[in-house]
This record gives sequence, structure tokens and C-alpha cells, in this order.
Amino acid sequence: MSTLTTNSGKVPIIYHAGYNIAFWNLEKIHPFDTQKYKRIQRILASSDLFNGKTFYEPSPPTSEELATIHSPKYLESLSSNKELQRILEVPFVAVLPHALIKKKVLEPMLLQTGGSVLAAELALEYGWAINLGGGFHHAHYNGGGGFCVYADITMMVERILSKYPEQINRVMIVDLDAHQGNGPERDLAANNQVLVVDAFNANIYPHDKDAISSNTKPIPLTNPAMKADSSYLPLIQSNIFQAFHKFHPDFVIYNAGTDCLEGDPLGAMDLSAEGIIRRDEMVFEMALNNNVPVAMVLSGGYQKKNADIIGASILNLAQKFDLLTLNRKDSNIGK
Repeated sequence: MSTLTTNSGKVPIIYHAGYNIAFWNLEKIHPFDTQKYKRIQRILASSDLFNGKTFYEPSPPTSEELATIHSPKYLESLSSNKELQRILEVPFVAVLPHALIKKKVLEPMLLQTGGSVLAAELALEYGWAINLGGGFHHAHYNGGGGFCVYADITMMVERILSKYPEQINRVMIVDLDAHQGNGPERDLAANNQVLVVDAFNANIYPHDKDAISSNTKPIPLTNPAMKADSSYLPLIQSNIFQAFHKFHPDFVIYNAGTDCLEGDPLGAMDLSAEGIIRRDEMVFEMALNNNVPVAMVLSGGYQKKNADIIGASILNLAQKFDLLTLNRKDSNIGK
């Protein structure tokens, strides 16, 4: 994985052209927009705010690093097209050559996983970081599902707790994707250094009640009113702020799925674009106002307009919190 070096011409946004999944338009069979990463990157790079700035590029985790977050049995199962068809939810995967699936699907996901871990480390240096991918919150030690193969969020947690024990003792994961983040909940259920605050549509996949432990603060959204801006935003704000001030984290990982946007075919929620932007703002405000580093990953979102909204939200965050001048060396973040 990439070694951590900072550069004044760079900003802690992580992207690689290899994030994007494309082969002969077959990827269009799945509702997930596998090209949104490059569209977000172009929105940011073409803005006046990021003019002249460059982003960090990750490298994939090694097989040894993957072995720390996944069982040998699960990693071996990824050589099976049948298992990948189940995880990716794409029927034609079963009949494609495995080498093609590895190159066109698994390698991009590995790069995004490396990007998530790099975001965690860069957040310690800059106070914030955003990976323009990742957020595979259904993957866990023994399996994957819901288009999530590798447990990048678990790897983020393990990396910062093991590598920076003098700086980081408590990690709070704020998961606001429309789906329950059952992967980290399962992996970190016995880790009292971690709190997962998870707001999700209780009426959709994965319905994994067994994943919820004392280290999870679930916010199940059970009726339509809870899934729209007017009720959702104050509900989320009160819950995450309460959890934050009770747990006192040293680090925040934000899984910023946009499948809660109105019209999403899988999220089945009703947030407006403005609601998504305000939601992201609330999480950054909570972390940065308390001098706590925050690393954001993108997770789900199944509409073509998601890229524009994510781009607009990141630009809003950069402007509102003056992120491009924020550097840990000049602040108390993480200290």
C-alpha cells in the first residue's frame, strides 16, 4: 500500500483511474454506477477551488494485508465465479473467464480498498481525507455481499489502531449509507475501542440483526417520514452528536453512501440533494469542531446524478471548513 508522504501541492483526496469498472458495457446490467469515481474526480479537478492541486493515488493492499482482515477460506472462495456472482449480484459473472473478472472488478476494488486505508492515514496528517471510492460495508472477515468484496472499513480501523496507538484509542464509524453496515459491525463487535453509529433503512437488505452488538448504535429508519430531510436530518444530528460526546472518539470514519437520495432504486429513501450535502456537512462539523480527524469513503449510490451531488458536497465541505488550508501541523487535530 502507498507509503505516507505529504506534499504541499497535494490535497488529501484519494483517487486512481483504476477505480472505475468497465468492460464492454456489461457493467450497466448492475444498478451501481461503476464510473462515478472519474466523474467526481473531474468535477473537483475542474473547479477553481482545486485548480493546480493534485490528488493522492493509492496502491492495493498486499495479500498479507488482506489476510489480516479476511479468513483464508473466504479469500480462497474469491477464485470461484459462483461466489463472485453472489457477492456482485451480476448473473453473467458466472460465465466470464475468472482472469477477466479479476482484472476488471477485483483489481479496482482492491485499489479502492487501498485508497480507504490511505485516507485514514492522511486524515491524521491533514485532519481530513476523502477517498473517492470504497465504503464496502457489507464485507467482513468471513464473507462479502451487496457488491462489497473487501472489508476496507475494517482495514482502516485496524491500521490506525495498530499503527498509531499513541494518537488513536477510540474510533467512531458513522455509517449513513441507506443499507445497514453489517460488515464492520460483525468484524468489530468485540472491539471496545470502536463504536459504529449506523442509520439505515430497516426495510431493505441486509436485515442482519445478528451483526448488531453493544458496540453498535443502530438508528433503524422504519417509516417513510424518517427517510426525508425534515425528519432525517435532525434525527441524525441528535444521534451522532450524542454518541460522539458520550464515546469521545479520537478518529471518525464516515461512510457517506448516497443511496438514500430520492429516487434511488435500492435505497428506497427520500433525501434531497440539499439534504445529502447538509448531512455530510453535519458529520464534518462534528469532527472538525472537536479537533478529531475524519476520513470519508463513498459507499453506495445507484443513480447517474450521484456523482454531481457528491462533487457538490465535497466542494461545499472544502469551502465551508476551509479544508485546503487545514493541516494537522497547524492545528490541534488528533493531538
